Amino acid sequence: MSTEQQVQQSLGDLPLWLLLLIGLAGLVGEMRQADKAGLVAGELVKRVVVRFGSSALFGMATLMFVYWLKHDYMLAGALGIGVGLIGADIAGALYSRYLGKRAGVEPIPTLDGES
Repeated sequence: MSTEQQVQQSLGDLPLWLLLLIGLAGLVGEMRQADKAGLVAGELVKRVVVRFGSSALFGMATLMFVYWLKHDYMLAGALGIGVGLIGADIAGALYSRYLGKRAGVEPIPTLDGES
């Protein structure tokens, strides 16, 4: 049995509620990261959608690309998770910067003095 068939068999054996629980856990984690003081519900929902969507997009794209290159599902999964987390943080920071510019707030300077 090839590795691909083993992965398909393993995913087929997982119950649907477990996959939904994993997705819900990721969504709750992104909700916790997106929470900022003073945000209205609409802005909070937008931040969660941006973070969760970018995490899924970057993570799945990396997972598929690495699996296509190396055919190693463990490496692909590890890199997909890492890039998904980094992608969510980058997208959240870009969205915060966009909202700050739209509101007319000066960007916070970084450690090296640039803004």
